[in-house]
Amino acid sequence: MKTLSLYVGMLAFLLGVSLQVQASPEAEFRRLAKHYTLRADGSQELRVQKELTLYTHAAMNSLYGETFITYDPQYQELQIHESYTRQKDGTVIKTPENAFVEVLPSAAADAPAYNRLKEMVVVHTGLELGATVFLDYSIISRPGYLPALDVYCPVRELSPIKEFSCVIEAEGDVPLHAELLNASAMPARTKTAGGQRVEWVLKNVAPRPYAYPTQGGHVGKIQQVASGMMPVVIASTYPSYADALKGLKKQFAAGDEAVVKAKAEELTKDTGGDRTKMRDAIGQYMMHMYSRLATVGVSLQDAGYRLRPASEVILSGYGTKVEMVNLSVALQRAAGLDAEVVVCSARPSQPDNMGLSAIFSFCEKSELKPLHSSLQGTEEAQLKDYLTVTDLNGNFVALEEPALGGVTHYTRKADDKSVRILPNGYRIVTAEGRDMAPMLTYTYASNTAIKENILLPMKFDRTFVTTVELPEGMTWMPKSDREVSNSFGKVVFRYQPGQGEVKVTCTLKVDRQLVTPAEYKDFYALMREWKDENNYTLVLR
Repeated sequence: MKTLSLYVGMLAFLLGVSLQVQASPEAEFRRLAKHYTLRADGSQELRVQKELTLYTHAAMNSLYGETFITYDPQYQELQIHESYTRQKDGTVIKTPENAFVEVLPSAAADAPAYNRLKEMVVVHTGLELGATVFLDYSIISRPGYLPALDVYCPVRELSPIKEFSCVIEAEGDVPLHAELLNASAMPARTKTAGGQRVEWVLKNVAPRPYAYPTQGGHVGKIQQVASGMMPVVIASTYPSYADALKGLKKQFAAGDEAVVKAKAEELTKDTGGDRTKMRDAIGQYMMHMYSRLATVGVSLQDAGYRLRPASEVILSGYGTKVEMVNLSVALQRAAGLDAEVVVCSARPSQPDNMGLSAIFSFCEKSELKPLHSSLQGTEEAQLKDYLTVTDLNGNFVALEEPALGGVTHYTRKADDKSVRILPNGYRIVTAEGRDMAPMLTYTYASNTAIKENILLPMKFDRTFVTTVELPEGMTWMPKSDREVSNSFGKVVFRYQPGQGEVKVTCTLKVDRQLVTPAEYKDFYALMREWKDENNYTLVLR
């Protein structure tokens, strides 16, 4: 029995091995500079300059072997000012013409409406350990393409930066709102001959973690910024955030109302006017759109802050994420249901400091409940305390927190295939629950290695009950109940024998979402107990 306990204990330990802290960086940015300019004629320029020294083969061959630049040639011009590699001995290798490869962005591959977008792939040549890549390019937007200067510039990269600079310059008599989120560095503000200029220069910027525990996608972006882990420069020349939303609001249109009305009638024709059935019918259609048809990954920013009307999405069978939200709202309204678009953005000290580029996502607040088509229960509702959430008029919207409590029951027969049969008549049965909680970040790092805030995707309060039915002639080897409680919540395991069965009850309650480095030990203690496989293992003989 002692050998069995050691086996299970070692397995739990191996499952909980944390990511190792990287001893040295893959590469280092000697300099990374971004310069945003709004000219008096309405044209804009983003100029990026980087000097990057490579230290590992992974940096050379995958991480930094290429640079990807997305732009819209219909409205923008890409200029490569300089591109070369300086090898360790000082030899300069200029990037050859055939190393500039223009392709269709993968996000637009299944979306003919966005096939005009281009992605310039700059293949860096002459790479070796110790080589430094130099790249200097500009994206110039024509007057009228972008209504205002609108900046969202993350500061940290996967490798450290010796010097990071962000310059925002606006010509003419326009307001210039700017702020650095999640850092205390103050900018240099100056008046220029033609307008005004704001500049941040940061030295020795630490890299962002390789394995920050997020849900990925836009939600991961929210978590990294809202937790305070990612410093971001935001800026806008809109008079206010509400003014920024005005132009965008016009984009949320039904388009050909006859097409939208016909689709809404088709979807709800068998509901008899029952609002619950109507919303479920539209919800099923939207689930089909999300899961079976193409949801295009083109961002609102890459689309020039433009979206197609709902009727075009219906007829084409694909749409960006924001176009899908517009479609769902338009269908509900056509069916006589209440629905509106909700905007989820960063949280600056003053809302007017940001423009449209600081928007994380769009959702809907409506009568429609199911899954993706409902704001209730989405990640945005779970992270509501860390976002700016408004309607399209800029009015703040209060979100209800999703109900996450509840009990889930399972039944496990100790003679089925999921049981591990060991020598000498022993059997091992594993109760459910260990992998059911979505914020199980136990494997992220050890309890002394966390140096960043972690924003959990949600609070959590769930119980998992597994009833193990014992085969005739087999008995359970009793074990003690366990409970860990601290400032973050509690973990409870209860074992209750019955007539021919054993009931295992596992409860995880996490009351807070933001985990600071100082508080991580308490959170770690909960996760360590929850992930411990011994707590879910019953031994029978």
